[in-house]
Amino acid sequence: VKIGAAGGIEAVITAMKQHVKSEGVQEQGCGALWMLALNVDNQVKIGAAGGIEAVITAMKQQVNSEGVQKQGCGALWNLAVNDE
Repeated sequence: VKIGAAGGIEAVITAMKQHVKSEGVQEQGCGALWMLALNVDNQVKIGAAGGIEAVITAMKQQVNSEGVQKQGCGALWNLAVNDE
């Protein structure tokens, strides 16, 4: 919750948007959102900040990266439990 309150979610999403072609940034960004999305409040913040779109873009751009695909699926899994 503290990371979300401190702007960490937005920082992750911004990094993902600025480095779309970087497999490492996309993998770590998806992984960070996956973990942050364990919290219901963060799920709402991630959705509002464009995090779902960032994860989907990462998965589309890094289609051959097993790591990005795994982390992205995990993030989407956690985000799917909240319909807000």
